[in-house]
Parts: sequence; C-alpha cells; structure tokens
Amino acid sequence: MVSQKSKPLALPDTLRDLALIRASDIDLSAIVPNKDSTAPDDPEVFQSTQSSHEFVAETRAALRAYNSGELQKKNSELRKVQAELEEVLRGLSP
Repeated sequence: MVSQKSKPLALPDTLRDLALIRASDIDLSAIVPNKDSTAPDDPEVFQSTQSSHEFVAETRAALRAYNSGELQKKNSELRKVQAELEEVLRGLSP
C-alpha cells in the first residue's frame, strides 16, 4: 500500500508571505468571513456549494482508492479471470 503524506509548506516561503501580508497592512479579519454570518438565502448558491463539497469528497475518495494500489490489484485479478473464462469458452467450442 502506497502512503502519500502531504508535504508541509516550505518555511522560508511561508515566512516571506507572512511578512508581505504584515507589511501591506491588510486586515485579514476583513477578508475571512465571520463564522456567525448566515449562509446566503439563495438556494442556487447553497445547492452549488453542496455540489462542490460532494464533488471534492468523491474526488478525494477516488484518489485515495487509486493511490492505495487496490484498483491495480483488482484489475490484474479481473484480467486473470477473463483469460481463464476465455480458455474455458475455447474448450467448450466444438
């Protein structure tokens, strides 16, 4: 099983970015939405957000399955069974 660990951000790059934010006098609290704020009342926005969350969850699950190597094992097992069935069919043919 292949283990994929996420790489941490490079410390020098992170420190540089933080220094740039600090030097630019950006108020990060104005950028980040308030947790107490309510979701938009627009059902289309809500549905779109839900669809996006579902897509991300399904994509992550698919990538985990692909990276685990399990799919490759199943593929080779299916090919082996397929070859055996084709051999049985050739034996049954008159």
